[in-house]
Amino acid sequence: MRENQALLDLQPRDRAEDPLDIVVPFTNPRETIAALRAASWLGEGLKARIRVVRVQVVPYPLDTNHPHIPVSFLRNQMSALTRGFDVDCEVRLAREFEQGLKRAISARSITVLASKKRPWPTRVERLAARLRKDGSHVFVVSEQNA
Repeated sequence: MRENQALLDLQPRDRAEDPLDIVVPFTNPRETIAALRAASWLGEGLKARIRVVRVQVVPYPLDTNHPHIPVSFLRNQMSALTRGFDVDCEVRLAREFEQGLKRAISARSITVLASKKRPWPTRVERLAARLRKDGSHVFVVSEQNA
């Protein structure tokens, strides 16, 4: 039976049946909620899977499997923040935020970020530009409008 299961897993899947993958990186509570509202609107009626990804940076002296902030605390924080939204929450441990985020998104993912409007490029807008340069699909919404 186990061999049959392995064979089933190797069968090619029709990618058209896969749900739309929308990723909302956790940046700060206000911006994350704004991005979640926009992602929910974007995915409405599209059988979209919305994932909130919290990348926790672990400094070099520490082992990446033992961050200085307990993963259970991060999960509880995300659960409280996403209450009322139909989302999956992920905690990723990484040495650098951007690299951890890039590992969480695929070429088929849509990343939704929120940022305050400023006359200069914000940190989130610069992140979005780098993700786009690497070939990712990224939407940046205004925190005030979401």
